Amino acid sequence: MNNLNVIMGRIVKSMEAFRGSKPVINKEGILSVRSVCRDPEFEKYNSIKEYLTEKLVQNGFELANEDDILDMVAKINNLIGDSETYGDEFAFEGVKSGFEDIGCDCDYAIGKKSGVYIGISMWYEKVSKDPKFVEVMAI
Repeated sequence: MNNLNVIMGRIVKSMEAFRGSKPVINKEGILSVRSVCRDPEFEKYNSIKEYLTEKLVQNGFELANEDDILDMVAKINNLIGDSETYGDEFAFEGVKSGFEDIGCDCDYAIGKKSGVYIGISMWYEKVSKDPKFVEVMAI
């Protein structure tokens, strides 16, 4: 099992999202998994951002700064080979905005550790607040 699989497994498990998780991208150097967060602890947090940030910290990641995010987006585009997938340095903000436009609460957090970047996004319908979809990307 490679390092990204191990890291991804720990992050997804910490959100109680392992059951039913599905890979979205699984290429050399990049792994993205989508699932549903079932963590009862989520309700203790004031926001999606606070929850996701805490999950990164619990798993030993430090929060990425703007330069780190630019580097991560460039690596994603290079590994996927499609500059239209994450077309600019604000790609994560674009995804967030798209979900908000259709009536969802959405946010993301990005962390780094030992040359690995992790991006986690979560979204859910504003009224029902369930299911809490998550996508975790490791590069």
